[in-house]
Amino acid sequence: MKHFVLCLAAAGLTTTAFAQPCIPNPLYADSVFGVWPDTTENFMNGYVGIPYSQDLNLIVPVNAQDIDPTFPAVNIDSVVFNGVSNLPPGLSVACASQTAAPCTYLSTVLGCGVITGTPTQVGTYEMTLDVTGYFSLFGNPVPYLISFTGYRITIDDTTGELEMVSSGLAGVRSIPNPFAARTSVEFQLSRQGVVAVSIFNLLGEEVWKQNAQGKVGLNRVAFEAGTLQEGIYLYKVRSGKETFTGRMVLNR
Repeated sequence: MKHFVLCLAAAGLTTTAFAQPCIPNPLYADSVFGVWPDTTENFMNGYVGIPYSQDLNLIVPVNAQDIDPTFPAVNIDSVVFNGVSNLPPGLSVACASQTAAPCTYLSTVLGCGVITGTPTQVGTYEMTLDVTGYFSLFGNPVPYLISFTGYRITIDDTTGELEMVSSGLAGVRSIPNPFAARTSVEFQLSRQGVVAVSIFNLLGEEVWKQNAQGKVGLNRVAFEAGTLQEGIYLYKVRSGKETFTGRMVLNR
């Protein structure tokens, strides 16, 4: 069950079919069941004052014994996430529910959840996840309450200096470019860490900056031009020892 409920920790208490907070990663679509990341990888670290985002993916198995071998050999109808205790202050959870009910996942269907927010307090947060599984017994769904521990998020302090280690920064670009009002700076990381994204005019003046908690894989940082004048701007992405500078065009 530990592999399964980790993703449920990212499930929130409210969602709608029209405003899902995440999109399942097709990389896991061919899996039989599981959750990614699992308990060996666990949640990525965060930093105080740096926006945090952790996507999770899961597939609920059909047989209850695939969750826990001590369970009877009955079929799973659905699983509902009830809540997570001891989440780091400043973070919240949301889920892409697979039914009209909040935070409900169906067996064999790839689903997702997300933890987002800006951490406000240093510490290692050992979390308890509360789930209700609905098993089919003689044709009737039977609820079973389960609580699990062993999942954690570590929040570290930062003084504004990025950790000077190799982050594997790659694939940096601005999309769309040119843009009329809003664009996103995309980049890939092979190691998680704090990333600084800055925008400069051609005089070298910094007109915008945001630090973000970068995760392994694809990352996006949105940029709103606001009242900036049309023209050419430079965007700079820095993570650890690595820096990339590119050009973007604001064309209203």
